[in-house]
Amino acid sequence: MSSLPTCPTRPRILCIDDDAAILAALTTRFKPYDVEVLTACNGKHGIWLAVTEKPDVVVTDLRMPHGDGDYLVECLKMRPDTWDIPVIVLTGVNDRETRRWMLTLGVSAYLNKPLSFDALVAAVRRQIEIKPQEAVAR
Repeated sequence: MSSLPTCPTRPRILCIDDDAAILAALTTRFKPYDVEVLTACNGKHGIWLAVTEKPDVVVTDLRMPHGDGDYLVECLKMRPDTWDIPVIVLTGVNDRETRRWMLTLGVSAYLNKPLSFDALVAAVRRQIEIKPQEAVAR
């Protein structure tokens, strides 16, 4: 019995933020890359998507209703099925204690708003391989 070849899947990035404009901007900015962007508008929805969809990387805000980013990170890092998903924090919270705490929890990067999209792409690339769409089409 022969097995069918599997199609390579595009990397999946889960973006979590309570600001719809930020989610729309992230989705738009990732369009030139061969990635699938999933979005959640609060921590609980983000945890649910991370558990059910198993994204390759999570980009999350810290201060959100229904589950702050630190709660989300703690939940993901304590679950055997999600502990190894890299988490990148993208936040307006710019203090050393919070940064240190989040790195202690296991986040891969801590970036501040206003967003430098190049810095975000670099942080994502340190975790997963993402390619521009035109590189994939060749």
